[in-house]
Parts: sequence; C-alpha cells; structure tokens
Amino acid sequence: MEKKKSSWLAWLVAIVLVAGTVGSYVYIKHEEGIRAVKLAKEKKHDEHDAKINARMLKKQREHLRKPVEWNKPSETLPYPEIAKYRHYSKLNRVWLSFSIAKQRLYVHQGPFTIYTMYAYGNPNYQTMDNRQKTPLGIFKIKKARGTNYYDAPSGKKYAAWVSYSIPENHYGIRPMLEAVPTDETGKVGKEAVKCLGKSFKHKHVAKTNGAIWLTTSDAEWLEENIPAGTIIVIQDKDDKNNPYMALKNYYEYLETQKKFNHKNKEKDHHNED
Repeated sequence: MEKKKSSWLAWLVAIVLVAGTVGSYVYIKHEEGIRAVKLAKEKKHDEHDAKINARMLKKQREHLRKPVEWNKPSETLPYPEIAKYRHYSKLNRVWLSFSIAKQRLYVHQGPFTIYTMYAYGNPNYQTMDNRQKTPLGIFKIKKARGTNYYDAPSGKKYAAWVSYSIPENHYGIRPMLEAVPTDETGKVGKEAVKCLGKSFKHKHVAKTNGAIWLTTSDAEWLEENIPAGTIIVIQDKDDKNNPYMALKNYYEYLETQKKFNHKNKEKDHHNED
C-alpha cells in the first residue's frame, strides 16, 4: 500500500513539474510575442519619424545662409519657439546635438531637428594639446551663461556664451557654447571666420580651448532661450550614429540605474530590520 502511495505521489509531482514547465514556456513565448510586436511598432514609428526629420533637415539646408555670416542667424528662417515643449515627456523635449564631422549644432524636439546652426569644435586628434579638445558625450546645459564677456589674458570678447556640465575637467578646457571671438573693438578674427561651419579634410586645430563656436546671433538665441538641464549630445568626427538613439539609450540607462538603486535601498532597509 505504501509503495502504491509513493508511486502515486511521484506521478503527481512529475505532472506538476511538467505542467509548471509547460506553463513557463507558454508564458515566456507569450511575453516574447508581446515584445516582438512592441519592437515592430517602435521600429515602424522610428522609420516614420526619420522620414519626416529628413524632410525637415533638407528644408533647413536649403535655408542655411551662404556664405556663412559670423554675426547673423545660420538660417534665413526664424528661430523656433521652444517654450511650448518644456512640459513634454523627456524624449520629446528640446535638446541639442553637435556633430564634429559636419560642424553643425542642431536644435531638436524629440526625434525631429527644428533648427540647424553653423558651428565649430576641434576634432580630437591624439597628438593635440588636451586644452583644445572638444568634450565628447552626453551633458547638460548649466545655468551659468552670459553676454559680452571679455577675456583679458587672451584679449578676446564673446557676445554670448552658455556653459554645460562635464564630470571632470582635468585639462582646463571651457565646456561652452559661445559666439565666435572678436577683439575688444568687436572685430572678428580671420581664424573664426575660416572655421565656422567648415569640416577640414586636413588636420586643423583652432584655439577654442574646448569650446564650440557659433555665430553671434545663434549664441545669443541659445543664451536667451535654452533652459538649464537641456541635454546636449556631442559626437566625434567618426561617430555617424543617430544622436536621438544615443539620447534614448541614455534615458534607458538612467531608468535602469534608478530601479537598481531602488532595489538595493529596499534590500539594505530589509537587512537593517
């Protein structure tokens, strides 16, 4: 009798285990199906947005001022009105990106580029002075900004500037978006005029001290309109990736870190109890 009971229990356990395994498999496949549908929708949505953005960029290229005028807006179109986007979700707010390869600073709203600016930032060569390198990565615009700044040691004047945060500044560079420098009388230097918006095929290093140069009008607009906390993505000369993807990955990383820290906090709290 005991042997029969034991055999029955063994069969019951086996059935439960098989049922559990099958249930887990079905659940996993169901979740994979949901995720696949979600990813397909996201891909389709991203492709749609990319087509719209390509048309927007084409229009902006057609309205870029040619030749570059250092004291005027880069585009002949009006600057965008960005205040209305301040309360949008993170991925749909206004943010900036700078491409060293193209020497352009872009104003974005979510996946769309709403303004293109001529700019200049030094490409980062291995043999160059570290003080002239342009910081690379994802940073935030700071509150610190101003107009008509005169740097006595260099004898240069900047019509407007906006600073952004970098984690470490070992080399004394200036993490800034700033107007092309002029002398004390307001006369612009030949080097700045030559560099602005130009991608050099040969090695070229301007004395930017790590800053990104812009036209006077563009720098003034940024100083007046771009709020502190705005994200800026700075890409190296060899980085051809979509900066919006970098922004999405950045926010996903922050969310993962937030969840991880929350779990650790709960675990520490549990251990204390």
